[in-house]
Amino acid sequence: MQEISEINSKPSARYALALFSLCQEDKTDNEIEEHVLNLLQILKSGNGLNSFLRNPTFSSSDQENVFKSVSRKIKLPQHLHNTVCLMIRKGRGYDLVNFSEDFLKLCSVSKNELTVRIRTAKKVSDIKIEELKKSIEKITKRVVRLESENDPNIIAGIELKVGSFLFNSSINSKLESMKNILKRG
Repeated sequence: MQEISEINSKPSARYALALFSLCQEDKTDNEIEEHVLNLLQILKSGNGLNSFLRNPTFSSSDQENVFKSVSRKIKLPQHLHNTVCLMIRKGRGYDLVNFSEDFLKLCSVSKNELTVRIRTAKKVSDIKIEELKKSIEKITKRVVRLESENDPNIIAGIELKVGSFLFNSSINSKLESMKNILKRG
């Protein structure tokens, strides 16, 4: 349960846990999960909303009014809307990305899902990704949610992050290791 300890160590955790508990009572956790994922994408999209909510020079009432407008446009469910407004009122608007990620982790843990992130220098075929996913599911006996990313900076090889463990066989990491060894001397 490494994921739970990662969540509990953050200030945003109590809000995520509270919302998650409410959703489980109402049996709306799948619906809210979709809305939280949408909210997270909006916050990370670079549209300025996250920067605005993180900026302490704006009053919490201004931030709340802007969020209410956004909430109406994207039709957020009442529990999620109220939780975010409470966070903003309590001066935690800066922590909405962490809150969203924590909530999504709680949903994954409750479904026995494991998030696996893969970084490669070049695009990996869907067939290979599916094979890797099935292999990890067989080993861990959990449902795997796979996130794939291409990053030419790793030169060649693969970085595979399973939970909090990072398996790094990229050329870039090998070069960095050699560089550190040579520095020490």
